[in-house]
Amino acid sequence: MKRTSWRNTAFSRAPVVRIYNEYPDQITQPVKIALVTDLHSTRYGRRQEVLIRALRKYDPDLILLAGDIVDDQVPLVGTREFLAGIGMLPSPRCFYVTGNHEQRTGNLDAIKKMFTSHGVTVLSGETRTVNIRGQLLEIGGVDDPTVFAPNRFVRRIPRQWERQLAACRDGLAGERQLADCRDGRAGERYSILLTHRPELTRYYRESGFDLVVAGHAHGGQVRIPVLGRGLLAPHQGLFPRYAGGRYRLGRVTMIVSRGLCLNRLPRIFNPPELVMIHLLPD
Repeated sequence: MKRTSWRNTAFSRAPVVRIYNEYPDQITQPVKIALVTDLHSTRYGRRQEVLIRALRKYDPDLILLAGDIVDDQVPLVGTREFLAGIGMLPSPRCFYVTGNHEQRTGNLDAIKKMFTSHGVTVLSGETRTVNIRGQLLEIGGVDDPTVFAPNRFVRRIPRQWERQLAACRDGLAGERQLADCRDGRAGERYSILLTHRPELTRYYRESGFDLVVAGHAHGGQVRIPVLGRGLLAPHQGLFPRYAGGRYRLGRVTMIVSRGLCLNRLPRIFNPPELVMIHLLPD
């Protein structure tokens, strides 16, 4: 893992770029993926110039938006500026799933339409195949569980969410069977599940995907330098296990972004971050 920052102090509001290198067997051509989570309509300069400049610099092939790009208490200006900005980048594919704050707006359908109007593919229990310079990737995505159970304190995962995940898994198998029948290239495919919530690891272990990407935990809000852990995260409580970083879930890798939100509680020893994932041939 490599880390680059413009400024790094206990209360820094300047985003850092955190890079994870992965060397999967299925990868034959390098692929660069930007993971953006928990923007909450935060504005980084005029027309989101700080974020867009960073994305231009790192030049991703694929942009994954893992929920809470919108906020229920903040105007949509920051989100619209961000979507307009990424729409001007040199032709990266972009995928999005909802987070709990999009659900809280009460305007989920309108929000999804806003993303699609900017050329973003919205995933709600689907798996899509993309081809990047001959490298095949399968991208699945699920809505946040609160889309089906609006009570934010509900602990039981709704069956509708479980069905979405199962549909992603079925779509994954279907795509591979079609590829195998057509040209025998199924073994070259690498699969990524896009989700907002990182703590649902018992589902992700058996998901059939190679990589899971998530956000939601905001890095634990306050990072404790001695322990190297976050203090508090939603749906995980004190000292969250999956607050930000790379985790091994059996054969599945999960990468969790600490997110970009600056709107509410202060971030301490926890600068906002843009994540880059480099998929490289072994």
